[in-house]
Amino acid sequence: MLKNKNKFDKLFKNVSPTSMSGIQIFGIHDKYIKPQKYNDVTNLENGIWEDLFINVHPLIDQYVCKEYLLGMRTLPIPQDRFPEFDAISPLIKNSTDWQLVPVSGFLTEELFFDLNANRKFPVTDIIRKSPRFEEKYSDINIQNEQGYTPEPDIFHDIQGHIPFLMNRPYADFMHKVGILGDKILKNERGLEKELVSHNLRRLQNFAWWTYEFGLVKSNPETNHFRRKENDIDYDIYGSGIISSFDETMNIVKCAKGTSNKSKIISYDIEEIVMTSFNYSEIQDRYYVVESMETLYKSFEENEDLFWFEG
Repeated sequence: MLKNKNKFDKLFKNVSPTSMSGIQIFGIHDKYIKPQKYNDVTNLENGIWEDLFINVHPLIDQYVCKEYLLGMRTLPIPQDRFPEFDAISPLIKNSTDWQLVPVSGFLTEELFFDLNANRKFPVTDIIRKSPRFEEKYSDINIQNEQGYTPEPDIFHDIQGHIPFLMNRPYADFMHKVGILGDKILKNERGLEKELVSHNLRRLQNFAWWTYEFGLVKSNPETNHFRRKENDIDYDIYGSGIISSFDETMNIVKCAKGTSNKSKIISYDIEEIVMTSFNYSEIQDRYYVVESMETLYKSFEENEDLFWFEG
């Protein structure tokens, strides 16, 4: 959740992130670990997963990047039912030393980055449009559309993120982002509180416009792994796009020139870290990086952008 504004917020451009009250946020001292009770998953919940999967899978196959497609091929992520965390986590552990941590819901930034810094990825087993979801958010005014949830659900976490963690360069990149977030929040440089908050926002902006909603220039070789060739100039690597039919279709339409709803912009890390986002709407822009290797190198070479000292 978003913090109160501080004197450095004026440096950011674009929208102010939307906040939502009433959502419980779990911290390191809370009982945030919630083991998946796989036998308690209902037929209705499995059916919701299947509907979501069938809806987005043709788009994933055609438009998502190679790193993701290869990961999906090696993980037991079924089409017709909930994935089982205990079946997936050992495979990721063996491949890139990451593991899944089943959690109760939204986590504090401190806990989230601490987990990532230790190669642990939090996942929840609640799914949008289900009775458990509706009950959890019964007192919150939200629109429970297929594309958006007020916090990550199992479809976003598993379908959107986890296949990437089978790829060593990507997994190492995510680990480095987690380490930096952990360092910022532990205030290793002794900065004033508002600067810590400001630098965290820079890192959150970077994460949002890259591994949540990023595009990469298409690689024709990836078509060897597809059933249908990519017919736009970009591959998707943002997990928030991958888990949303509406977001993916928006990119396809904008790339083909049949919609001008969103801008497609060349990757610029200095611009990205200073560009705020709105997580409750279709994105108004997407940044395109030259290659995944360019993304990783850019992050490593520009760490000072996340240590603004006023």
